[in-house]
Amino acid sequence: MVYLSDLPTGALAHVSSFLASPSRALFAVALDYRDVDSSSAIAGDDWDVLDFGEIEKELAAKISDEDIRGVLLSIDAVNNLKKLRLTNCIHVTGVGLGPLRGSTIIQQIDLSLVGDHESPRLDPEPLISCAEVIPILDSIIERGEDCSLEHLQFPFEWCRIDTESDFHAFLARYNDYLSSEVVVCYVCNSNIGEDDSMPMMHMSDYRYGRQDYTCCQCMKHYCHDCLQMEDEDEIYWMSSLCNKCERRYCMDCSLERACTCCDEWFCEDCLETKQCPQCEENVCLNCIPETRRCHNNSCEGKIWCNSCINQHGMFRWCEDCNEGYCGDCCNSDFLYGVQGCVDCGLS
Repeated sequence: MVYLSDLPTGALAHVSSFLASPSRALFAVALDYRDVDSSSAIAGDDWDVLDFGEIEKELAAKISDEDIRGVLLSIDAVNNLKKLRLTNCIHVTGVGLGPLRGSTIIQQIDLSLVGDHESPRLDPEPLISCAEVIPILDSIIERGEDCSLEHLQFPFEWCRIDTESDFHAFLARYNDYLSSEVVVCYVCNSNIGEDDSMPMMHMSDYRYGRQDYTCCQCMKHYCHDCLQMEDEDEIYWMSSLCNKCERRYCMDCSLERACTCCDEWFCEDCLETKQCPQCEENVCLNCIPETRRCHNNSCEGKIWCNSCINQHGMFRWCEDCNEGYCGDCCNSDFLYGVQGCVDCGLS
């Protein structure tokens, strides 16, 4: 019987070349009996980017910290890796990121654990830990002028305002690091870092823990004056913070749209809409929730937007069964908000 481990390194390297990048590295880790050169040949040498979103979501969810550590070692990440995304790695604590300590190559680390245009609000909350990750991030930004880090995306669970937390203290250190760097605006070439009126990290309000003035995809920088260019073509250089994925993109990477009901802004790929049968506007799912679906089967389950419900009283609830009905389906004896529906046999 011939085992996979009996095959020559060249054959294994050829097989691995057909795999997605993370799978290739995981394959090399699984063959850990090999020497460093053999492992490198199997994993490959093109490791500017490592995104676990390139493999099946179910597989990424099973990856452990030991797997992450093994992958980073097998690709010599401290000397090669520029961008890391832990997409769908919901069961890691972050201790496996240890091989990145002191990296002067890494430019971007995305710890949100979700892919592009996905909500970072995970349930149940992921295991990734500030206590494990922050010392590693500190070891990177402490390299000062030799550090290449330009953008961090944090887990949503960390971004709850607590001015006494270790995370808040790290945000201040990271902001100081960014402010000490030459961060050049892509449009006007001004140095954003030296302007105290433009802190790179939000330390308060609903944007707490999010990085500003930097596109999360291409990492181009835009100063406050160039975030929105008001010329005859109304060219906007950078989007607002998306209400769904909670990221900021430049307009070259992702266009934005606003919900006509609540005026909240979304990436174009994030905005999911439904049409309200009353105003016929396409509004976001936050403004047309399933709780506003008419319970009458003959109504075909129409869902009314919050604006129409509030302005026109177009929705009513049965006091007995608590089911909701649109105004068109309520019987003539239905007194607003106090009596029952036809199904309950109340008048």
